[in-house]
Amino acid sequence: MTKVILFGDGKIAEEIYYYFTNDSAYEVVAFCVDRAYLTKDTLFGLPVVAFEDVTGVYPPSDYEMFVALGYQDLNGLRQRKYEAAKAAGYRLARYICSKASNFGNVGIGENSLVLENATIQPLSTIGNNVFVWSGNHIGHHAEVRDHVYVAGHVTVGGDAVIGENCFLGINSTIGHTVTLGANCIVGAGALVLKSAGDGSVFIEPGTAKFRLDSEHFMKLSGLK
Repeated sequence: MTKVILFGDGKIAEEIYYYFTNDSAYEVVAFCVDRAYLTKDTLFGLPVVAFEDVTGVYPPSDYEMFVALGYQDLNGLRQRKYEAAKAAGYRLARYICSKASNFGNVGIGENSLVLENATIQPLSTIGNNVFVWSGNHIGHHAEVRDHVYVAGHVTVGGDAVIGENCFLGINSTIGHTVTLGANCIVGAGALVLKSAGDGSVFIEPGTAKFRLDSEHFMKLSGLK
């Protein structure tokens, strides 16, 4: 098995550890974080080491790395650590869940992640350092560029383009042939049907809380 170090020790790193351990050809041997954020010695019984020391303990000639961070700073933090890991000489791992559908055998970039029940249609492209969470649909001929985070149950229409460092929130939809520039934020449940430039933001208001509590609502609606 290929041995890999995960960069990060938070909740996303914990979840990615589970996927790598239970559904991949990788063996996670350690975690690492920047020395300034080193607060624990072990996680899941494995060492947590300072990134500044990692090459001396786990040399790039023998180990790969996966940057297991989220979308902080519009994926900028994950991008910087991805670039730092490459500069240190590490090959960057990738993970495609065995329960994802990639019928067209689409190439997935390094340090990218595709989780269960995601559908990657033929002739699409997935760049480097892209996280495609569970239950997503990436349409045919679509392009997801580098350093993007796609939260759960997102639909990206055919021939759409998602620019670098975008964030697509839960249950959002990007229409067919729509192009988003870099650094866009698409909030949960938003529907984007027209192309938009760099830095665009789309936010759908949340559902307002109903005036009755659940007890009174059940009586009013005949559920009780």
